[in-house]
Amino acid sequence: MDDLTLGPSIPSTNLPLTQFIQTVRLYLRDYADLNRLIKGEEHSDRMIAWAILDAIDDFNKTGHLTSYTLTNFPSPSLLLRGTVINLLESVGLLQTRNHLTFSDGGIQVGVSDKTPLIQAWIQLLQNKYEEKKMKLKIVLNIEGAWGGGLHSEYVWTNGFYGGW
Repeated sequence: MDDLTLGPSIPSTNLPLTQFIQTVRLYLRDYADLNRLIKGEEHSDRMIAWAILDAIDDFNKTGHLTSYTLTNFPSPSLLLRGTVINLLESVGLLQTRNHLTFSDGGIQVGVSDKTPLIQAWIQLLQNKYEEKKMKLKIVLNIEGAWGGGLHSEYVWTNGFYGGW
């Protein structure tokens, strides 16, 4: 793996960040030997790191404001889904921008347009992500209001933190 240089704005979480990047890559199965239509990996480590940070920011700025980081994020599976959604949105934009259909002499040729397929995956993941995100935010907000020593009944009625 290439040296991961992310700049001074990211705290010294290189080991957890590198591990989570590999988790995202594993979930997406984004490996050179599995990518038949592109050379190498589709997402750079830097792009995955951006998607992780964006997913954390989205969580922190939604509803009850929080200040989680990668190292203390309350739900790794939720962070994984938020990250994947960000990456798919980015790929969808690239696919849309590079879509080209042309014709010559009555023959119409087009570069494969994966945008509808990508949009379907985004929609599927986004619906689950938003629902789980809001449930978790409610649980965290209630527990915070109780001083953190008591747990909300949401833990028991919805499974541990909404079924994660």
